[in-house]
Amino acid sequence: MAGNIVGKPVKNAGFTLIELLVVISIISLLVSILLPSLSTARELARGVVCLTNVKRLAIAGQFYLTENREIFPPVRMKYNSDGSTFVNQYGRTKPRWQWFLDQGVGPAINPAPYGEPFGDSETRTMTNDYFKCPSLRGEYEQDIRNGAYGYNYQYLGDSRSVDSGRYTNFPVRQSEITAPAQTVFIGDSRGGDSEHGKHSYTLDPPKLAASKGVVKFGPTAGKDGPIGHSPLEARHAGKGNVSFVDGHAASMSLRSLGYELAQDGIVVTGTGNNRLWSGIGEDE
Repeated sequence: MAGNIVGKPVKNAGFTLIELLVVISIISLLVSILLPSLSTARELARGVVCLTNVKRLAIAGQFYLTENREIFPPVRMKYNSDGSTFVNQYGRTKPRWQWFLDQGVGPAINPAPYGEPFGDSETRTMTNDYFKCPSLRGEYEQDIRNGAYGYNYQYLGDSRSVDSGRYTNFPVRQSEITAPAQTVFIGDSRGGDSEHGKHSYTLDPPKLAASKGVVKFGPTAGKDGPIGHSPLEARHAGKGNVSFVDGHAASMSLRSLGYELAQDGIVVTGTGNNRLWSGIGEDE
């Protein structure tokens, strides 16, 4: 019949089995290439956040110095001069160093849910993100005693009492720190274990600050962890983040901070160089 057009048969446009397998193989290869890169980028981003945190804490430390007669914060203030329990303005008893940086970043723990006074028996869980490292996950990530960051307390504010009315190395005045750009203030801390462990709110230098009367590292063997030393924790691609007294921050290796390492990579306790810790730019 005039005007009728007979169409040509249409070929099947689908993939053959071989073509489908090739496409799947290519996609799998691309995923295997991209996933490590994405994981690395994600970890780099966490490291940047952590570096920002320790820098912000160093700036908060400068605020504290300005408002407190240029005296560095104590690592922990347990008692008043009359022997009574020290309570800060938030009602926290025996506060650790984190609480003394509140002027720059706010309180380490939101005190609203707790009565006055309150202490470790009520909570040790920090609510302030400035004190949390995004690369530290698990039971200790928000723990004020065993969390991410430690303080160079041996040289800047060792308020552990040696005897009644006398502190190991407190108060320490800003004028005593003659090399502020070469003196660690806050950093990623490991705690008393080969993996992240207990008592990490103290950040120990490679060697004891013997010139300041220090007789022990932060943790003690036993209940505070198997290793009586709380050095930097290199949890960012083999480096740890630290801030310095002058306010700058850097990502550094354990060796560059003066630590000596055993063959298994664990810090050798009590050896190394304290040049970046002592406050004077020199070793003990």
